[in-house]
Parts: sequence; structure tokens; C-alpha cells
Amino acid sequence: MKANFTKNETVAFQGDLSVITIENLMQLVSHAALSGELQLTATANSAVFFVHKGTLVYSYLENNPMKIGKRLIQEGYISSEHLDECLALYQRKSPRPKIGKILVEKGYLQQKDLEEAIKEQIKDIFFEVLSWKEGSFTFSVKEIPPGEGIFLEERIDHLILQGIIHLDELA
Repeated sequence: MKANFTKNETVAFQGDLSVITIENLMQLVSHAALSGELQLTATANSAVFFVHKGTLVYSYLENNPMKIGKRLIQEGYISSEHLDECLALYQRKSPRPKIGKILVEKGYLQQKDLEEAIKEQIKDIFFEVLSWKEGSFTFSVKEIPPGEGIFLEERIDHLILQGIIHLDELA
């Protein structure tokens, strides 16, 4: 993912993930109660985290094998037919709404279930990135993008502990 810096953004710091671990980087962001965008780039993937006062609110993984539609099907919230129908609607609309919004509007999904699935997706992205040992990072001071997004609003130090347990279970 390429950064689109505007004049209102300030690159606060950047570096190499082989020098500073992601856990230490995330703890710095958390303890300093920073707000902005943390971009991480590894060999095969890139991620973006938005934080507000040291709290993780949103994340995005460039090559995410678990898109929200697939997650909703896997967890039994919707059928593949419902997703296909809503994806067709998504393709025809301009501007394109979020697929979750279409699923809720069609009555195939409850808003609370969508929110829970998105929050779990944000956590999974965080846990995935914790395993990265090489790459680069850039932290930019900026506002969280406006919109009707679903935000996690969870303390980073809690997520680090959950992530370490998650990684240990996978090993």
C-alpha cells in the first residue's frame, strides 16, 4: 500500500523492523498515546493501522486471505448466495458502499454481527503482523479517515498479550 501524504500529515518516525520489533513499536505508539497511521511493509505484504491516543481503531492488510465476506460465510452469518447477490449489487452501485452495509440493508446480516466480525478481522490482522520480523515502518501523524466505519477501540498492550498467546498456540 502506498502512502498518500498530504501537507497536513507529518511523518513522525520511520524505521526497520529488523531493528525494532513490532511489539516494541506498538508499545511505543500505545505508551506515547499517539494518534495517526502506522504503515508496515514486509516482503510479501503490507498493513496499515490507525490509532487514536494509543488505541488501535482500524487496520487493513493488503493481501488479506480472509476478506469480510469469506469470514461471514465461514462463521455462518450469511450464505455464499447472499454474498454473491450483494457483491453483484456492489459492482453496480456508484459510489460503492461497503459490502457489509449492503448485507445489513438486505436483511441478510444483523449490524451487531457485522461489527463483531469486523472487530475480529482487525484483531486477526494485528496478530498476523506480530509475526513479521523484517520490513519497514512509517508512522504519520494524521486524523482517522472520516466515514461510517466500524472501529475496534482496543488497547494495544492488551492486543500484544493476546497476539503473543495466539502465536504460541500456532507454534
